Amino acid sequence: MLFIFDMGGVVTTTSQKDRLCQKIGISKQSFVDLSKDLYEQLNKGEITVKEFWSAFNLRSDKQGIKPVETDYFKLFFQPELNCETIEIIRHLRKKHRVVCGTNTIDPYYDIHIERGDYSYFDSTYPSNKIGKAKPDSDFFELIMEAENYTPQDTFFTDDLTVNIQAASSLGINAVCFTDAKSLLKQWKKFF
Repeated sequence: MLFIFDMGGVVTTTSQKDRLCQKIGISKQSFVDLSKDLYEQLNKGEITVKEFWSAFNLRSDKQGIKPVETDYFKLFFQPELNCETIEIIRHLRKKHRVVCGTNTIDPYYDIHIERGDYSYFDSTYPSNKIGKAKPDSDFFELIMEAENYTPQDTFFTDDLTVNIQAASSLGINAVCFTDAKSLLKQWKKFF
Protein backbone atom coordinates (compact mmCIF):
# COMPACT_ATOMS: atom_id res chain seq x y z
CA MET A 1 0.00 0.00 0.00
CA LEU A 2 1.00 3.60 -0.64
CA PHE A 3 0.23 6.23 2.00
CA ILE A 4 0.43 9.91 1.02
CA PHE A 5 0.54 12.50 3.79
CA ASP A 6 0.10 16.22 3.40
CA MET A 7 2.67 18.20 5.40
CA GLY A 8 1.13 21.45 6.72
CA GLY A 9 -1.85 20.85 8.98
CA VAL A 10 -1.11 17.11 9.22
CA VAL A 11 2.57 16.48 10.01
CA THR A 12 3.35 20.06 11.04
CA THR A 13 1.39 23.18 11.78
CA THR A 14 0.57 25.33 8.77
CA SER A 15 2.13 28.66 7.87
CA GLN A 16 1.11 31.55 10.06
CA LYS A 17 0.18 34.30 7.62
CA ASP A 18 -1.18 36.39 10.51
CA ARG A 19 2.27 37.72 11.44
CA LEU A 20 3.18 38.27 7.78
CA CYS A 21 0.01 40.27 7.15
CA GLN A 22 0.45 42.21 10.39
CA LYS A 23 4.00 43.15 9.34
CA ILE A 24 2.79 44.30 5.91
CA GLY A 25 -0.15 46.10 7.52
CA ILE A 26 -3.01 44.41 5.65
CA SER A 27 -5.71 41.85 6.42
CA LYS A 28 -5.34 38.20 5.40
CA GLN A 29 -8.14 38.68 2.88
CA SER A 30 -6.34 41.66 1.33
CA PHE A 31 -3.17 39.58 1.09
CA VAL A 32 -5.11 36.78 -0.64
CA ASP A 33 -6.79 39.24 -3.00
CA LEU A 34 -3.45 40.82 -3.96
CA SER A 35 -1.54 37.57 -4.34
CA LYS A 36 -3.83 34.63 -5.19
CA ASP A 37 -2.60 33.98 -8.74
CA LEU A 38 0.98 34.82 -7.74
CA TYR A 39 0.88 32.40 -4.83
CA GLU A 40 -0.44 29.63 -7.09
CA GLN A 41 2.49 30.24 -9.45
CA LEU A 42 4.92 30.24 -6.53
CA ASN A 43 3.32 27.05 -5.22
CA LYS A 44 4.04 25.30 -8.54
CA GLY A 45 7.57 26.66 -8.80
CA GLU A 46 6.67 28.79 -11.83
CA ILE A 47 8.04 31.98 -10.26
CA THR A 48 10.69 32.66 -7.62
CA VAL A 49 10.07 34.24 -4.23
CA LYS A 50 11.82 37.37 -5.45
CA GLU A 51 9.49 37.54 -8.46
CA PHE A 52 6.49 37.01 -6.16
CA TRP A 53 7.41 39.92 -3.88
CA SER A 54 8.25 42.19 -6.84
CA ALA A 55 4.85 41.57 -8.42
CA PHE A 56 3.13 41.85 -5.02
CA ASN A 57 4.83 45.21 -4.42
CA LEU A 58 3.64 46.53 -7.79
CA ARG A 59 0.07 45.59 -6.92
CA SER A 60 0.15 46.78 -3.31
CA ASP A 61 1.85 50.09 -4.22
CA LYS A 62 -1.37 51.12 -5.97
CA GLN A 63 -3.09 50.81 -2.59
CA GLY A 64 -0.44 52.79 -0.73
CA ILE A 65 1.06 49.76 1.02
CA LYS A 66 4.74 49.99 1.92
CA PRO A 67 6.90 47.67 -0.26
CA VAL A 68 8.06 44.34 1.13
CA GLU A 69 11.86 44.28 1.08
CA THR A 70 12.56 40.91 2.71
CA ASP A 71 11.11 37.44 2.34
CA TYR A 72 8.39 37.41 4.99
CA PHE A 73 7.47 33.84 4.04
CA LYS A 74 10.82 32.59 5.33
CA LEU A 75 11.00 35.06 8.22
CA PHE A 76 7.67 34.07 9.77
CA PHE A 77 7.50 30.31 8.98
CA GLN A 78 8.08 28.35 12.18
CA PRO A 79 6.11 25.09 11.92
CA GLU A 80 5.77 22.68 14.83
CA LEU A 81 5.83 18.90 14.39
CA ASN A 82 2.79 16.80 15.23
CA CYS A 83 4.55 13.97 17.09
CA GLU A 84 1.45 11.76 17.09
CA THR A 85 1.28 11.90 13.29
CA ILE A 86 5.02 11.12 13.10
CA GLU A 87 4.38 7.96 15.14
CA ILE A 88 1.68 6.85 12.68
CA ILE A 89 4.12 7.38 9.81
CA ARG A 90 6.82 5.37 11.59
CA HIS A 91 4.46 2.46 12.14
CA LEU A 92 3.14 2.50 8.58
CA ARG A 93 6.66 2.57 7.11
CA LYS A 94 7.40 -0.81 8.69
CA LYS A 95 5.07 -2.47 6.17
CA HIS A 96 4.14 0.14 3.55
CA ARG A 97 5.46 2.89 1.31
CA VAL A 98 4.84 6.29 2.95
CA VAL A 99 5.41 9.55 1.08
CA CYS A 100 4.74 13.23 1.55
CA GLY A 101 2.58 14.96 -1.08
CA THR A 102 2.53 18.64 -0.22
CA ASN A 103 1.71 22.02 -1.67
CA THR A 104 4.61 24.23 -0.67
CA ILE A 105 6.80 27.13 -1.71
CA ASP A 106 10.59 27.38 -1.80
CA PRO A 107 11.11 29.08 1.60
CA TYR A 108 8.85 26.56 3.37
CA TYR A 109 10.45 23.65 1.52
CA ASP A 110 13.93 24.87 2.48
CA ILE A 111 12.97 25.19 6.15
CA HIS A 112 11.47 21.69 6.19
CA ILE A 113 14.68 20.35 4.58
CA GLU A 114 16.89 22.16 7.11
CA ARG A 115 14.85 20.77 9.99
CA GLY A 116 14.72 17.21 8.57
CA ASP A 117 10.91 17.17 8.43
CA TYR A 118 10.85 15.20 5.15
CA SER A 119 13.17 12.52 6.56
CA TYR A 120 10.19 10.74 8.09
CA PHE A 121 9.07 9.73 4.58
CA ASP A 122 10.30 7.30 1.96
CA SER A 123 10.02 10.10 -0.60
CA THR A 124 8.64 13.64 -0.91
CA TYR A 125 6.61 15.20 -3.72
CA PRO A 126 6.55 18.98 -3.16
CA SER A 127 4.41 21.06 -5.52
CA ASN A 128 7.14 23.67 -5.98
CA LYS A 129 9.50 21.01 -7.37
CA ILE A 130 7.12 18.78 -9.38
CA GLY A 131 5.17 21.66 -10.96
CA LYS A 132 1.79 20.20 -9.92
CA ALA A 133 -0.38 21.19 -6.97
CA LYS A 134 -3.41 19.86 -5.13
CA PRO A 135 -6.29 19.69 -5.83
CA ASP A 136 -5.35 19.09 -9.49
CA SER A 137 -5.68 15.41 -10.40
CA ASP A 138 -2.26 15.59 -12.12
CA PHE A 139 -0.67 15.98 -8.68
CA PHE A 140 -2.02 12.66 -7.43
CA GLU A 141 -1.56 10.86 -10.75
CA LEU A 142 2.10 11.89 -10.92
CA ILE A 143 2.78 10.50 -7.43
CA MET A 144 0.99 7.22 -8.11
CA GLU A 145 2.82 6.82 -11.42
CA ALA A 146 6.20 7.55 -9.84
CA GLU A 147 5.47 5.13 -6.99
CA ASN A 148 3.83 2.52 -9.29
CA TYR A 149 0.59 2.22 -7.29
CA THR A 150 -3.06 2.24 -8.36
CA PRO A 151 -5.70 4.46 -6.73
CA GLN A 152 -7.19 1.39 -5.02
CA ASP A 153 -3.84 0.72 -3.29
CA THR A 154 -3.28 4.37 -2.37
CA PHE A 155 -4.31 6.13 0.83
CA PHE A 156 -4.20 9.88 1.33
CA THR A 157 -4.74 12.29 4.21
CA ASP A 158 -4.94 16.08 4.15
CA ASP A 159 -6.55 18.73 6.33
CA LEU A 160 -8.32 20.41 3.39
CA THR A 161 -11.64 18.97 2.21
CA VAL A 162 -11.10 20.13 -1.38
CA ASN A 163 -7.94 17.98 -1.60
CA ILE A 164 -9.73 14.98 -0.08
CA GLN A 165 -12.54 15.32 -2.60
CA ALA A 166 -10.06 15.54 -5.49
CA ALA A 167 -8.21 12.41 -4.36
CA SER A 168 -11.47 10.52 -3.77
CA SER A 169 -12.71 11.39 -7.26
CA LEU A 170 -9.72 9.43 -8.62
CA GLY A 171 -10.57 6.38 -6.51
CA ILE A 172 -7.92 7.06 -3.86
CA ASN A 173 -8.85 6.09 -0.30
CA ALA A 174 -8.86 9.58 1.23
CA VAL A 175 -9.37 10.65 4.84
CA CYS A 176 -9.76 14.24 5.98
CA PHE A 177 -7.26 14.82 8.78
CA THR A 178 -8.68 16.29 11.96
CA ASP A 179 -6.23 14.82 14.47
CA ALA A 180 -3.77 11.93 14.75
CA LYS A 181 -5.99 9.85 17.07
CA SER A 182 -8.86 9.83 14.55
CA LEU A 183 -6.48 8.95 11.72
CA LEU A 184 -4.97 6.15 13.79
CA LYS A 185 -8.41 4.62 14.36
CA GLN A 186 -9.05 4.57 10.60
CA TRP A 187 -5.61 3.25 9.57
CA LYS A 188 -4.70 1.06 12.59
CA LYS A 189 -5.46 -2.14 10.60
CA PHE A 190 -2.49 -1.39 8.35
CA PHE A 191 0.07 -1.53 11.17
